[in-house]
Amino acid sequence: MIVDCHALAGKGLAWAGPEAPADYELAPLLERGAQAGIGRHCVMPARQAGSYDTANREIARHVERHPDRLTGFAAHSPQREAGRLRQLLTEEVRSMGLGAVRSDGHPTRELLDTAAELRIPVIYYPARPSGQGPARWYYMIAEAYPGVNFILPHLGEYRSLVWWAHMEAIDLAKRYPNVYLDTSGVGSLKYLELAVRDLPAEKLLFGTCAPELDPRIERQAVRLLKLPREAEDKVLGGNILRLIGSR
Repeated sequence: MIVDCHALAGKGLAWAGPEAPADYELAPLLERGAQAGIGRHCVMPARQAGSYDTANREIARHVERHPDRLTGFAAHSPQREAGRLRQLLTEEVRSMGLGAVRSDGHPTRELLDTAAELRIPVIYYPARPSGQGPARWYYMIAEAYPGVNFILPHLGEYRSLVWWAHMEAIDLAKRYPNVYLDTSGVGSLKYLELAVRDLPAEKLLFGTCAPELDPRIERQAVRLLKLPREAEDKVLGGNILRLIGSR
């Protein structure tokens, strides 16, 4: 099965680019995903200006309506929701079946301790000044929490706006066994080619950022890498299924 590790659903704000309203409907995600041969999407909420508890419950409801097509991921702000994260995330994972958490802001010990206890991956794309890569935000948390698996979206840089951020992301994945990179929203195929050359297939996760981006195009990008069948199977689904377990 092809599994998209990075898709979006619901209303809020766009995660990437200028802060703009977003309404990620399921219909185009599922329709275009099916056209691309994607069997399952891991969906997380749009970015929220306040608390994420309502948005995460909506994700759980989407999964209830489409259990064969969707896996739910939570999102939380470690700063705005400080003091509540453990209670909220524990309920979302153990009672609602969500399988990972996206950190809207630099992960705190509260978030990371909870993720370690629940054994779920943390998705973190650092919001940083233009011209900086992800390394300085990742080195400390990856080192301090070796038992937590981290997923860095977009191979470290959405649309390849800062090309050398991809190099930093690849170095992070080489250096730390618990850092993984997703393939969504990379602006130039050559950086994905560098990643598959320099990293074992186990460190890469197929993602689409759909419906913000077209999953058919994201699927074609991986196809153009011409990976060996065993490696492609890992990238296209085996790796994310291993990280989230049976959820």
